[in-house]
Amino acid sequence: MEQTVKATKVRWSEEEKFFLKQNAGTMRDVDIADKLNKTIKAVREMRRRLGIIKKSGRGIVALRD
Repeated sequence: MEQTVKATKVRWSEEEKFFLKQNAGTMRDVDIADKLNKTIKAVREMRRRLGIIKKSGRGIVALRD
């Protein structure tokens, strides 16, 4: 019988969200993911949910109005 692995959603702590907000403009998503032990996809999704938009180009970050 084959076992399947189901991905579980891991909640973000307030500290992790704060770290993301404080560092999104200076760190790459991959580095934030590594520091927080999250996937890059999780970091990008949380950035989107928090209204932190990375525009095309290097390190250009804006908050959604």
